[in-house]
Amino acid sequence: MEILKQLLFAVVLVIGISITAAAQQNEKKTPPPKEPPPVIKIEKKTPPKEEKPKDGRNNDNKAKKPEMVFLGSSNEININFG
Repeated sequence: MEILKQLLFAVVLVIGISITAAAQQNEKKTPPPKEPPPVIKIEKKTPPKEEKPKDGRNNDNKAKKPEMVFLGSSNEININFG
């Protein structure tokens, strides 16, 4: 009889816990529609870049390339015999 009480208690406990867990499930709620955000126009703070002339008149604005300097070196082998 004691085993029957414990078994019945365990069954009632499992059923009670499952009912409370099912009651806690959230229903999917849809949020209200949002208003579109305000449009903000962004103005450029920097002035537009000056266009370089295509005919090559303004060479001062171009970046200078590194120059190579060849020193006077020779590939000669001097062999002295005796």
